[in-house]
Amino acid sequence: MGIHGIYKEIGPGERIALAKLAIDKFQQTGRPLRIAIDISIWLFQIQSSKGGTNPALRTFYYRLLRLISHSIHPLFVFDGPNKPPFKRNKRTGPNVASIPEFLAKQLLKQFGLSFHVAPGEAEAECALLQREGIVDAVLSEDVDTLMFGSGITLRNWSAETAKGKVATHVNLYDAEKTKAGRSGLDREGMVLVALMSGGDYIPEGIPGCGPKLACEAARAGFGKELCSIPKRDSIALNNWRERLRHEIHTNESKLFSRKKPSLTIPDDFPNREALGYYTHPAISSADGLARLRRNLKWDQDLDFAALRSFTGDAFEWLNLGGAKKFIRNLAPALLIRQLSLRALENRDPVDNDALREAESRLVTSLHGKRTHPSTDNTTELRVAFVPHKLVPIDLDAEPPDDTVPEDPIDVEGEFLDADEEASAVPSSSVRPFLYDPDVLEKAWIPEAIVKAGVPLMVAAWDDSRQIVATKAAAKKPAKPRAKKDVPVQSRIDNTFKVRKVASSMAVPRKSSLSPELEYLPGRSVLPQSTSPFFLPRGLRPHRTTNVHCLSWLPRVRLLLR
Repeated sequence: MGIHGIYKEIGPGERIALAKLAIDKFQQTGRPLRIAIDISIWLFQIQSSKGGTNPALRTFYYRLLRLISHSIHPLFVFDGPNKPPFKRNKRTGPNVASIPEFLAKQLLKQFGLSFHVAPGEAEAECALLQREGIVDAVLSEDVDTLMFGSGITLRNWSAETAKGKVATHVNLYDAEKTKAGRSGLDREGMVLVALMSGGDYIPEGIPGCGPKLACEAARAGFGKELCSIPKRDSIALNNWRERLRHEIHTNESKLFSRKKPSLTIPDDFPNREALGYYTHPAISSADGLARLRRNLKWDQDLDFAALRSFTGDAFEWLNLGGAKKFIRNLAPALLIRQLSLRALENRDPVDNDALREAESRLVTSLHGKRTHPSTDNTTELRVAFVPHKLVPIDLDAEPPDDTVPEDPIDVEGEFLDADEEASAVPSSSVRPFLYDPDVLEKAWIPEAIVKAGVPLMVAAWDDSRQIVATKAAAKKPAKPRAKKDVPVQSRIDNTFKVRKVASSMAVPRKSSLSPELEYLPGRSVLPQSTSPFFLPRGLRPHRTTNVHCLSWLPRVRLLLR
């Protein structure tokens, strides 16, 4: 799909978190990031989904939730009736909506998301919408969007780590940086590469010509010259072909790394029809773009009743347990959407009391701040909210569960939330019948969106944290006591006290009295008859008195060292 070998020449682009890209645009413009999506590629990819009921639709459903949870305005573009009749040597067939495409449109309407049917190929229309400023970027796996002139193209929306299940990052291609980079390719150069090395319309290209040689010809200016030749000017086209053939065979102007005389360039190169598909694709006219701008609505209301019915029929989210699962998956994404919408509301004149009341209905409280690799360390706040307030469906109208449901194995739920702490959508390991949508739930949400949606609450929370930090800083730690080097004899004297003990025996002369040692911490008296240490004969207690001899002290001094 696309141009053979082109990614080796232009490189992988810039790997960036989609959440960070969306937040940067939100902070710059005050509105969500707008992305045109070639939905035909999505519908092709999701056909390989497995597990559960209607896995392809479930995958599509969860991808929509992920986009909403990033505060992104998607515009889905479908192929139109004037797309080329063949692609990759296969006929494309008439434009009859297949069942997945029909259901995809139905689901988009219920989510309140916009879609647009192109006159021809979706990727060419997406590139036009980006060039005209209707969207900020194009999300597509087809490199043809670069060739059709998209300034900012995103691809490979996937997990950043090998073990990750949540799609967090994209590869970003900037057309200006690509041209200024190692490849040196511009739009016209990519057209020549597609014609020489193979693309969607002529997959085989020129036999024996690889992408390296084709890119060298493009950098030499042959692509720009080809695209500037008028459509019916056969003489100019023949002259261009002869110059290309001569330079490849001789490398006279040193435009190539080496000459290649064995390469045969056919006399009918390039294919006029294929060239026209690249240079003049079927896209919207100026009047069509103006009409699209007038009719395009980015923030339409969700049809909760229809969406609930759709998930019940398509995914078998039935009865009360299915309704709770519906709320559990949808509420966190809608919280971010509502916070973003509040930033666009007109709040003049400002009534702080009314504003606080409105904020409390959306967010209950704030509980922390962090940065996380899943968002390229964008600052996030821990937000508490009540899910049922965001998804106003009548749970009393739901039939009770016939049996106690087991924990669902929800592959796309894991796609949304491999790490509960890193995602705005709660883990699917929670059983639906145990989940209570009227109980507070917490989610990590980008700080910029929270500040835009509930500014007074964030300001009050920041003030309270500042007060706590100020009080903590005001408390000076106690100075540690200086430790003095106490001589061993002083330590002995502080530990033991010498005293005289009365005896039942006759009191000897004053000079024969021996003091006894008493251990102060336990307030106990050492035994009079035995010694706590093994003593040499010369240090044993005096036989004629009932007291210990002071000759113990040298032994005690040695033990205390």
